[in-house]
Amino acid sequence: YGGRGRSPASRMGNVAGYRRAWIEAADYMRRWDAWRAGPRSADPPRRDLQLDTLAGVLRGEILVQNHCYRSDEMAIMIDLAREFGYRIRTFHHANEAYKLAPLLAREGICVATWANWWGYKMEVFDAIEENAPIVHAAGGCAIIHSDDPIVTQHLNQEAAAALSAGRRAGLEISEGQAIRWITANP
Repeated sequence: YGGRGRSPASRMGNVAGYRRAWIEAADYMRRWDAWRAGPRSADPPRRDLQLDTLAGVLRGEILVQNHCYRSDEMAIMIDLAREFGYRIRTFHHANEAYKLAPLLAREGICVATWANWWGYKMEVFDAIEENAPIVHAAGGCAIIHSDDPIVTQHLNQEAAAALSAGRRAGLEISEGQAIRWITANP
């Protein structure tokens, strides 16, 4: 998948690449920590800005905003975060967050998603309008966002559409709670 030095072209290959990057970052961080703690007679380790960034995540200095559409991808990223000891702050797009809403609530991970975008590509075929309300009802942090500059000007209407979908699904959510999806939560 990918061949000749190209990036992997499968989800499994991507995860293998993520793991390799976190392993390298943890090793890089250990080498720098050892150099800083020891006698400074030796030259410092070679500087790598990409690994500096990942080491900042591992130290908790950089908050992770993770782009994922599908629930299986979010679950895998949560497993990676646990394995390497960092925290994911928010999943962006997260069209299938409703499938693991209790897990997201337990982990304290917010979900920044659309009110009703679905079906425009494979990763969003299972998207539903009740996504944000289900996350909210499970005790999670829901955020309504948009990548579109026009829709962004009308996020109050997007939140109202999501609220309406949640109510149709039988979820009791007040307007006061729903306005947090575009104000306090982001």
